[in-house]
Amino acid sequence: MIVNKSELSKILVSNNILKFGSFTLKSGAKSWFYVDLRLIPSIPEVFNYVIESYVAKINELDTIDAVAGIAVAGIPFSSVIGYKLNLPSLIVRKQSKDYGLQKMVEGRAKEKSTILLIDDVITTGGSKTPAILALRENNYVVKDLLVLIDRSEGKAEELKNQGVTVHSVAKIEEIFEECLNLSDEDISPNVKEIIRNNFKN
Repeated sequence: MIVNKSELSKILVSNNILKFGSFTLKSGAKSWFYVDLRLIPSIPEVFNYVIESYVAKINELDTIDAVAGIAVAGIPFSSVIGYKLNLPSLIVRKQSKDYGLQKMVEGRAKEKSTILLIDDVITTGGSKTPAILALRENNYVVKDLLVLIDRSEGKAEELKNQGVTVHSVAKIEEIFEECLNLSDEDISPNVKEIIRNNFKN
């Protein structure tokens, strides 16, 4: 499968996964759009398309030994991807639990395995750091992060400084460009107008 960014854009808008309005992000920044990717696993046909898109992107990357999903949004994707690729799938938290085994990394792979870190979206990249450090502290190699949507607009410098390359199925600017190129039947003129008024080409 080759990732079809036009089809992905249509899917995100038609299923109200890409929303428009006024939103506050985790970073505290304000945004005129929001990508609600946690909806995806509850829509089977969309979930399947997105998983296949992740796998297509992984096939372009260097060989990996295992995948790890960042809790909680990355876990549904990484679990199914690991199953489909017959790879160990781990869970990594941003902080340890204060009960039980108090682990940040759940699951196991061979020591010094190269782990592909998986999440749904990246904005600044800062929230990924604890997961990267936790995996490295467990003697795993982490060089790459894969997300469905990259909305960082090239600002995820912290990850570059840690030697981690960000890969995405699509960048948010590509999604907006595709939306503007789709027919009015696929994307309503009202949505296109919102994008034109806010998106800086």
